[in-house]
Amino acid sequence: MEKQSLKPHILCFDIDGTILNDKDGTISKETKVALRKAKENGHFTFINTGRSYAELDPGLMDIGFDGAICGCGTYIHYQGETILAKRIEGEAAQELLKKIKAYRIDALLEGEDYFYISKDTTNRKLIAVKDYFGPIVNKNFRFWEEEEPVFQKMSIMLNERSDIEGFISACEKDFDFILRSKGFYEVVPKGYSKGTGIAYMMEHLDVEKKHTMAIGDSTNDLAMLDYAHISIAMGNSQNEVKERVSFVTKTVEEEGVAYALKHFGFIG
Repeated sequence: MEKQSLKPHILCFDIDGTILNDKDGTISKETKVALRKAKENGHFTFINTGRSYAELDPGLMDIGFDGAICGCGTYIHYQGETILAKRIEGEAAQELLKKIKAYRIDALLEGEDYFYISKDTTNRKLIAVKDYFGPIVNKNFRFWEEEEPVFQKMSIMLNERSDIEGFISACEKDFDFILRSKGFYEVVPKGYSKGTGIAYMMEHLDVEKKHTMAIGDSTNDLAMLDYAHISIAMGNSQNEVKERVSFVTKTVEEEGVAYALKHFGFIG
């Protein structure tokens, strides 16, 4: 594929395993410089993540992104304002909590203001999630028994008692299930994905599809990678992801984001 002109593009970046090194939780200086340079060159830069807005470290936005597409397309923050929010709250939230309990599922509810787990959760991996985000983001943690939850999507982890088949059957009319790894799913309201987030911003910014790019590493990135005109997989991506894209860049450690932006002419 030939390099693109400097006509403004929508550039979308996953966080974990893409701009952020999963091994040590850092973003390299070269990645930060590349992202800022792409924006200076007139392109629209967006985080496009499965994380909810409450799970974003403010330091990520300080890099200079124009906005964030969060919760697999269920929430969009652009230039300091919320322009899209699909909320699960009230009776709908309570009915979902009943199903979570009935089918013995360990869940993380992810919203724009807070993220929630149950006080009864014993799943060590799920309990550790809140600490993974760091001390600043951890201030947004709540127990759903103590505060009525308002959220966009959820992540679920299975235990030896979970009835995942029953839970999927009870929820598949309203939700899509993304298998991330064994026993770990992201659950997203139907009609929303990282790809629909790009489509929404295309209309909002009056940008043609041929002027879109997405880069990611995991199965929850497939919707945006399938949708974007230029699709890029990190070198550390799962094989399933590499097989679906137009270009495979280098790994996080090898400065894959900067390499890809240079390859397609978004930065010098």
